[in-house]
Amino acid sequence: MKKYNTIIFVPHARARFRKLTISTRFLGFAAAGAAGLLVASVAFGWAFFASTRRDAQYRQAVAENARLRSTAAALHQRLDGVSKQLSEFEARTRRLAIVAGLSDKVSNGMGGPGVPLDTSALVSSRLSLLEGEFSKRTARIASTPTVWPVHGVVTSSFGVRSDPFTGGSAYHEGIDISTSRGEPVLATADGVVLLSGWAGEYGRAIEIVHNDHYTTLYGHLEKTLVEEGQQIRRGDRVGLVGSTGRSTAPHLHYEVHLDGRTVNPLEFILESR
Repeated sequence: MKKYNTIIFVPHARARFRKLTISTRFLGFAAAGAAGLLVASVAFGWAFFASTRRDAQYRQAVAENARLRSTAAALHQRLDGVSKQLSEFEARTRRLAIVAGLSDKVSNGMGGPGVPLDTSALVSSRLSLLEGEFSKRTARIASTPTVWPVHGVVTSSFGVRSDPFTGGSAYHEGIDISTSRGEPVLATADGVVLLSGWAGEYGRAIEIVHNDHYTTLYGHLEKTLVEEGQQIRRGDRVGLVGSTGRSTAPHLHYEVHLDGRTVNPLEFILESR
């Protein structure tokens, strides 16, 4: 037997009372819908905040790389200028030595104790340090997964969800991107292929190690296009979308691991569609 709730509206002026009868089931559905909308809004807001923060860090790193490149170019110019000055100084010294009858013995003179005279070597050393730092920063950015692995629609997010087979609550360690069968799957960062083949419920899968911190996994593939141990660049085709393993339809299951734990891939994707 259905239960109902009655809401009575009492007007201020002299008028008839009005009442509204609503079933308890409807109220329950409305409350559940409002709660679901609130949870979705909070989750979306958190994902947007995290993505914005990652985007700011990424842009800061790119700006720092540009600054380092500019500094390196300026040091190159200064180094060229110092080298020319040293060459001119050496030529003038040699000419004066010849005029003074000292031949080239002047070139064997030494400075004070522990004081290097090779300014060119000092500048070159500083330049090498800057170039090394620039190379490390560039490699760090290239090995961070920050792009979409495939074109499609996210149909299942990271975290707790309803299992598509059992209907019960389950923890989803990545995101599902629905797209056409055979759609190319791209590596999201530079790295080395750790796994390329069958991986249980993931079906045909690929796992890529990007550096000491990040690994990515691409599951339910129709076909793998790379081999284990192969060097990969961001944007390389590594497989084709399929529905192998524990899957209901063609899609890509994509995971990001940071220091051995799964994290939300949407927090790392910086490019817009």
